[in-house]
Amino acid sequence: MKNKEDEIIEVALQLFSVKGYTATSVDEIAKESGIAKASFYKFFQSKEDVLVATVMMHGRKIDEAIRIMYSDTQLASEQKIAEFVRIYLQNSLDTKFHTMMMSMHDKSLFHSEKLIEAFLIVEFKLSKWTTDCLVDIYGEQVEPFAYDVIFMIRGMMMQYLILPMMGLKPNTTDEEFAALLGNTIDIWIKGMIKYNYVPIWDWKQLKVDPEHIKESPVFKGIIIHDALLDLKRLLHHLQVSDEQKEDYRQVLHELEQEILSTHQRKGMLKAMFSFLSQESSLVEKCNLLQSVLDI
Repeated sequence: MKNKEDEIIEVALQLFSVKGYTATSVDEIAKESGIAKASFYKFFQSKEDVLVATVMMHGRKIDEAIRIMYSDTQLASEQKIAEFVRIYLQNSLDTKFHTMMMSMHDKSLFHSEKLIEAFLIVEFKLSKWTTDCLVDIYGEQVEPFAYDVIFMIRGMMMQYLILPMMGLKPNTTDEEFAALLGNTIDIWIKGMIKYNYVPIWDWKQLKVDPEHIKESPVFKGIIIHDALLDLKRLLHHLQVSDEQKEDYRQVLHELEQEILSTHQRKGMLKAMFSFLSQESSLVEKCNLLQSVLDI
């Protein structure tokens, strides 16, 4: 269930994308959110603070979707790039984030230290997540030119998002475009490796904060993915009755589905982990998953 702050952010984002940031008032945001103007200031100090929050929420939604993607034990490696592209596109289209950004004509906003910091954090994370994804699929040999690939990906995605706003409609669905771009990226990277591509950008010049690496949804997703597979393997070798094993197997299946849900129920997760932890051989992996999921 959404909290009021998130509801205000989503309402503001919709208004910004339709009317533009400058033309949208706090009164309108409050009214559309179903609260009094005075109540608005209990959550945000200004309209600018709402704008900063929309940028951060955009990043959080993509973060959660990527973590779920990497937690999915059924997703093949060759599908990950296309799914990564689809997640970014779907999030941008659902939130109309790209429309809102195109409507911002007030250049003074970009002198806001808070707004610039929010953009840089999301941009840094997006680049890090994409690099993690590429390295996971193609190995460390892709790292030297990862940022060149990222800029090419972004260029195509931005055109796909922005051209329809100018009246040029695509001939593909979002899923078809994501699959096409995934295949194109695969061709780019394999060609770069084959012909010893010399990168334009030196990714090592970026200072990578260890905290961001630890918090990467790709990093978390891989840990979750591996831990779920380990639990399945351990469960297979449990020395218990067939009936007990089936009970554990069913709970593990439900646990995986709950982890992959965008609306996780922490109480339900705790109960399932508690049930599985009755078997000492499963405790270590259950504790690891609870730590990554912050339960």
